[in-house]
Amino acid sequence: MAAVLSKQKNKYLEWSRGAGKSTILGWYVKEFVRQMPRATGVLVGATYMQILSRTLPSTKEGLEMFGLYENIDYVVGKSGKIFGFEMPFQAPNSWRNVIHFRNGTILAMVSLDMPDSGRGLNSYIVIGDEAALLDPDRLFYNVQTTNRAKKVFFEKSPLLNAEIFASSTPLTKKGKWFVKMEETAKAEPDDYVFIKANAYVNKHNLSPDWFKRMRKNAPSLMHYNAEILNIRPKDVTNGFYPQLDPDVHYYEDTYNDIYLLDINENYTRKHYNCRQDKDLVANKPLIISVDWGASINSMIVAQEIGKEFRVLNNFWVKSPKILDDLFLDEFIPYYQYHQTKTIYFYYDRNGNKREANSKLTYAEQAAKILRSASWRVIIKTPPTLDPAHSDKFRLINTLLREDGKNNLPYIRINKYNCQDLITSLEYAEAKDDGKGIKKDKSSERNKNFPQEHATHLSDAFDLPIYWRYKDKLSSGDSWMVPIGG
Repeated sequence: MAAVLSKQKNKYLEWSRGAGKSTILGWYVKEFVRQMPRATGVLVGATYMQILSRTLPSTKEGLEMFGLYENIDYVVGKSGKIFGFEMPFQAPNSWRNVIHFRNGTILAMVSLDMPDSGRGLNSYIVIGDEAALLDPDRLFYNVQTTNRAKKVFFEKSPLLNAEIFASSTPLTKKGKWFVKMEETAKAEPDDYVFIKANAYVNKHNLSPDWFKRMRKNAPSLMHYNAEILNIRPKDVTNGFYPQLDPDVHYYEDTYNDIYLLDINENYTRKHYNCRQDKDLVANKPLIISVDWGASINSMIVAQEIGKEFRVLNNFWVKSPKILDDLFLDEFIPYYQYHQTKTIYFYYDRNGNKREANSKLTYAEQAAKILRSASWRVIIKTPPTLDPAHSDKFRLINTLLREDGKNNLPYIRINKYNCQDLITSLEYAEAKDDGKGIKKDKSSERNKNFPQEHATHLSDAFDLPIYWRYKDKLSSGDSWMVPIGG
């Protein structure tokens, strides 16, 4: 009711899981269709995969709550003209990313990872789900600048040129722009409204034991507080990667949208493979790095492209799944279509361990599985002790600083495929024990901390960077950095 009754055109809804985001966005879409027949609106997402896998299903669910049903009141990915639907004022050249309603209103599904995907539109409204994932610069240039269309008979429509963004509270730095809009709403209350809500506002629609189950099933108290109670996570002040900058080191043009558009709303798990990745270079080997553990086995996948060390993906499996499952269930199916079947394999000293009933070490067992799937495996980890934390800290932060004074590569991380790695990096803390800087590994021992966000993935990230580039760091590149940044 607070959202519906708000008069401001710009609405930002920081609502937790279970608070009713699908319902309110369904209501706004329904109202847009009712208020502005034949008009064009934008349903924006960070990527087209996000739209297909998350935004579109929740939008359909919300519309159904208000009596609008697919293939009766609207169609997806095609024109409804043959079913007697009215046509919009401005019909699109392609209908593959369009929701067409019976009265001629259309919603263009615009993904920000497609350059200029929203340009050329003249829209009457913008609606965005999971807004914390959106890049604010691309949102402005590709979407918000199109929200300018007007018709005399729509002048009294409350939603004319409205912008509605909903999201749970962000877990990483890249989503901070969304929560900062609260300050904008306080400064400009006539034009902006920022509404916060946790799941208790919708308690009457949730099963009596839902909160108890969510607390039990949540990976950590931090996740429960953020996802259910809408409590923003605290920033890490003493980070092990103080030079890590989301605006510099994360990249977003990652998906092959031609492949995804051909699949459209039929996207399922079988389509989840490397053919959807635009940043993967087909004729280059893959670099993999594995962090072994009893509770979780983790992996990052990278390529060296020119002067870029490009982190493409991350995978992990938790107990009771074992090391074999990391390769058989995750890596091999995902990269089965990669053309160059060569792997440069890095791992820490735990890779030299073996189970009591096995003649093979962990690394040898992994290499055997890969070779049986027709991969050529080149072991790159030298037979030495793991590098010191302080050495990794110095080298990696030198690379991240990018001061242009050396011949070191640029580190770039796929923002969408590597969300767990990014969280692991951003939440990795540093400590100084008097002998040098070390990574704080306490998260790995905390049973209440989600292990995919503990320091395991960040350790896998460190290894290939260190062993590939340590000799390129000259003594003249030495510099000091406070662990708090």
